[in-house]
Amino acid sequence: MDDKRVSKTDIENDFVEIFEKYPKSLEKSVYIGFELILECFIVMLGEKQTVKLLERAKKSIRGGKYSQIPVKPRKTRKKTSKPPKKSAKSTDF
Repeated sequence: MDDKRVSKTDIENDFVEIFEKYPKSLEKSVYIGFELILECFIVMLGEKQTVKLLERAKKSIRGGKYSQIPVKPRKTRKKTSKPPKKSAKSTDF
């Protein structure tokens, strides 16, 4: 991994590797990881900004963005080809 440029995927892969180390305690590992990240936000942003961040996260969750219930795909209407309309000013003799 290049130290000058870190990609989102690199960070995600490293993070998942931590959880893979403790497969029998996955829930506990995620909980501890979440607490640690939350503490980092408090140090970096302060309490007020962290609370705002959590409020936005709550709205996002309640909005269904991260729902575990699959959303049914919308059915699209089949388009039928229509014959071209004749103009009202058309003079057919």
